Amino acid sequence: MSTKEFHKTSNEHAGVNVGAKFKTIKHHHEVQGDIEEGVELTLEEIAHYPTRYKLKDVEGRIWTVPLHTVSPLTE
Repeated sequence: MSTKEFHKTSNEHAGVNVGAKFKTIKHHHEVQGDIEEGVELTLEEIAHYPTRYKLKDVEGRIWTVPLHTVSPLTE
């Protein structure tokens, strides 16, 4: 059995593609700071094992958040 590549990234997962827009649905804390609920973000890439979204805010900062922290925006 092959081993899983932890922290491998991709541009698509379960029908979600890079460039998709999301909004935070709860507060998220990282070492670089905090991001509040209601912030709009753009998907930059998807990390796996566990699956997380790497999202960019309007200031260009990248946030790595679990899937349950954001909700997709519909155009």
